[in-house]
Amino acid sequence: MLFVPTRETEQIVEGDYLRDRAYEEAKPTVAHFRFDSSNLELLMTTYYSRVVSVDSITLINPNLRIRKILNYQRPPEGQPLEKLVLVGFGVEQKII
Repeated sequence: MLFVPTRETEQIVEGDYLRDRAYEEAKPTVAHFRFDSSNLELLMTTYYSRVVSVDSITLINPNLRIRKILNYQRPPEGQPLEKLVLVGFGVEQKII
């Protein structure tokens, strides 16, 4: 995976998130990411063939993060995300 920043402000870094294998489809993909240092949230939006995945990771400390994944039915081009088809939530702890 590779994060490529395209815009930065004092608190926000945005850009492209490149992966060699996507979660929803087994192929390389480019997603959009936004990291907000004021609340330590990494937000990634990935457009797949049938769904749009919005993945939020909040960094609590170096060993703990909260993750929320919302998958929407992919709308026609230019239309808003409306139909929610999957919700996932978890707490991830790094094991040292």
